[in-house]
Amino acid sequence: MNRFVTARTLALVRDLELAARMAVDGTMLGRHTSRRAGAGLEFSQYRSYQPGDDPRRIDWKLLGRSDRYFVREAEAETSLTVRLLLDATGSMAHQEDGVSKLDYARFLAAALALLAQRQGDAVGLYVLGGGAVDPLPPRRELTHLHRLLHRLEAITPAGAWPEWPALERALAPGTARGITVLLGDLHERTDEVRAAARRLAGARHDVVCFQVLGDRERAFGYHGAVTLEDLETGARLDLDADQARATAVVRLDAALGGLRRDLEERGAALVECMLAEPFEAPLRAYLARRQRLP
Repeated sequence: MNRFVTARTLALVRDLELAARMAVDGTMLGRHTSRRAGAGLEFSQYRSYQPGDDPRRIDWKLLGRSDRYFVREAEAETSLTVRLLLDATGSMAHQEDGVSKLDYARFLAAALALLAQRQGDAVGLYVLGGGAVDPLPPRRELTHLHRLLHRLEAITPAGAWPEWPALERALAPGTARGITVLLGDLHERTDEVRAAARRLAGARHDVVCFQVLGDRERAFGYHGAVTLEDLETGARLDLDADQARATAVVRLDAALGGLRRDLEERGAALVECMLAEPFEAPLRAYLARRQRLP
């Protein structure tokens, strides 16, 4: 199979779990985990027995040879809580070559959830759309992953971002350390994305934002007389795309650059994802972020 799996490839797969496995396995990603000494499965070292240690960890054969008590230390993987915030607002219905922004974000969320489950992390899904939050709180069980994937399949983009109080109640910031992943086009009416990133980072969430954009949208690749429609408000604008292209691209570049700077100043990372590009880069960015946490 081609190492580089795209959303267009996965759009042909009806089973979202299979699509997630294709995205993860297709990038040939290894298992990257953070480890600490503890009572895990992989042997690390011996150390002298200390009061309070579990007697079951005493190596009795070594006791017979040395007449001293030693316990076996193993490496235990450090688990995290991964919160996936999926933008399901109206603008995510934007589609190019049969693939929508929501399709890309949905596939990426499914792949991240599968990676989290494989690494023993608790993973939760928070769907943001219609001015509300639809939460599925983090859990580690395989059955929970199946519920999460089923929830992803049922999403229809609509409406706008919720107000911060609704998101705060759903996330309960500060209850568990981990990574909060925002997946969407990050289009703002005011500064709702920046405000959420600032508050989450302030609550000690490690925040990474995956911004999903269309290739034609990014390059303003339209021609002739066109009508542009705001998918959240329904507002329309008639213009000559060829005449407007240079100005539109400059304004979009400035807006994206400003968003990146603002997010980084707030402690959040931004990864740009294009609809036609493979999932390898965002998945590697997530794993790099995952490894940073002790």
